[in-house]
Amino acid sequence: MIDKDFYKNIGPFSLDEIASKVDASVLGNGDKKILDIASLEDASETEISFYNSVKYRHHLEKTKAGVLVVDKSFKIKPENEYLVVDDPYVAIAKIASMFYPDCEYQSFYFDKDDLINSSEKPKKCSQNVFIHKSSRIGKNCEIGSFVKIGPGVTIGDNCLIGDNVSIYYAKISHNVKIFQGVKIGGEGFGFIAKKDFFKKIPQLGRVIIRENVQIGCNSTLDRGSIGDTIISKNTMIDNLVHIAHNVKIGENSIIAAMTGISGSTEIGKNAMIGGQVGISGHVRIGDNVKIAAKSGIMKDIPNNSNIGGYPAENLIDWHRGTIFIKKNR
Repeated sequence: MIDKDFYKNIGPFSLDEIASKVDASVLGNGDKKILDIASLEDASETEISFYNSVKYRHHLEKTKAGVLVVDKSFKIKPENEYLVVDDPYVAIAKIASMFYPDCEYQSFYFDKDDLINSSEKPKKCSQNVFIHKSSRIGKNCEIGSFVKIGPGVTIGDNCLIGDNVSIYYAKISHNVKIFQGVKIGGEGFGFIAKKDFFKKIPQLGRVIIRENVQIGCNSTLDRGSIGDTIISKNTMIDNLVHIAHNVKIGENSIIAAMTGISGSTEIGKNAMIGGQVGISGHVRIGDNVKIAAKSGIMKDIPNNSNIGGYPAENLIDWHRGTIFIKKNR
């Protein structure tokens, strides 16, 4: 369910009401009340979700969504309820705007009445810091200059926040270090490409940062669209790393500088990712994977793999190929 600390839901809506907005056929009870939207893996019986790619079949098999938005080629199960549309991705974007009409108009304006009092700020808090009064900051935190912490944000105990950091739409655990210039909770780069225009996908998720995470200077972590961007515990992120919407990074992982991870990619535990690696969207990378610097990841990677090159392949095969090319120049 979408976090009410950050977004205002004007639902519920009946299935028939939703169908009329997205030109859908209803397979099920049109009077059924839908309370919210959610991702396949998080949806409950009172929520609507969507399925548009075989890459998410593993989530489809386990989903508890009360209604699914699917296309006309989907194999319908009679025991479930559906909205059938031409394009589920376009439809869910419209449904998101139905439930959350303000989601496309993010405000960065703070009135003086929106800020916490100086007496409520952490003891180690520098000058020119803007902290929204609805945010919550734990004990023993240190905050640098020109930091901005938005509405509803929570930050755990013993955290370090460097100069010029911005934090929105985020839940941050204990013992997290966020160095200078980091931007957390920005709007994800999510669009649906149509023939004559780009349809913006509403960004209704959060950034979740677990305990003992470190984030290097000038890195950016976008919030999720429907669902969250999640950084698991003990993960170390270098400078100038970009993590897009809905990315999930497993615990004890390390990511070197200038790496870019595209939206909805899932990375397992104990990953080691070299500098300037580019990872395509909707990719699943297993546990204990090592990726050489400047590699390009364009497909799923199984557990315990060592890979490199562009497009990335088994590291030994990549080295052999490089030697072969050099010998035959």
